Amino acid sequence: MPVSRPAIVSRLHQDPLFRSLTDEELESLASLMSYREYPKGAFILTKNDESSAVYMLISGRVKISVASPEGRELALNYLEAPGYFGDMGAAEGDMRAADVIATTDVELLIIEERDLEHVFRIQPRLAITLIATLSERLRELVVRLEGMAFHDATHRVMRVMLNVSTASYESRGVPVIEGLTHYEIATLAGTSRETASRVVSNLAREGVVATKGRKIVVDLFALRDLVEKD
Repeated sequence: MPVSRPAIVSRLHQDPLFRSLTDEELESLASLMSYREYPKGAFILTKNDESSAVYMLISGRVKISVASPEGRELALNYLEAPGYFGDMGAAEGDMRAADVIATTDVELLIIEERDLEHVFRIQPRLAITLIATLSERLRELVVRLEGMAFHDATHRVMRVMLNVSTASYESRGVPVIEGLTHYEIATLAGTSRETASRVVSNLAREGVVATKGRKIVVDLFALRDLVEKD
């Protein structure tokens, strides 16, 4: 569904990264971006795609994952708006290394690689943000590899829950896991859904987490203590 340039400007103005720009600068940025919607379950990117664009997630949530030839899936990350993906492909100019799948209906703004230099001149902080995003994802990958090499499935599930709830607390002030099923927690931890469900149930019995509808409310201090002691 196409949207007008003023609508793109309005969406940019809602992002803290672009809020300080002038109307003229926002108009210039909007002229370099395209808008796209994807329904839940749609593949936005697939492994080995040659796309080199940067995607700004302005609403919804996506899953970044890889799958084996036998169909086994490893979720690398879940991203919620506002966020960015595709930055690695744009930096390397190479084929995509993972699938990106909409886990809800999503809205995206897309910047083609050829326009990035112009966009960076208008808002240099975007380049810094993308570099920081790459660094953060590399750190997360190292932590996950360390967990898979040195820790059992219970520890990995608790670590995923701690990371997600901590990010929620830092961004919204509430330590909750929202929008992630036990299966999705399991894929992030590299284990089975049954294992993830068992860990969540055990934590609930110990009073470390509490399930409220589709939310898991986490006692950050108690869960951090368990992760550090394990």
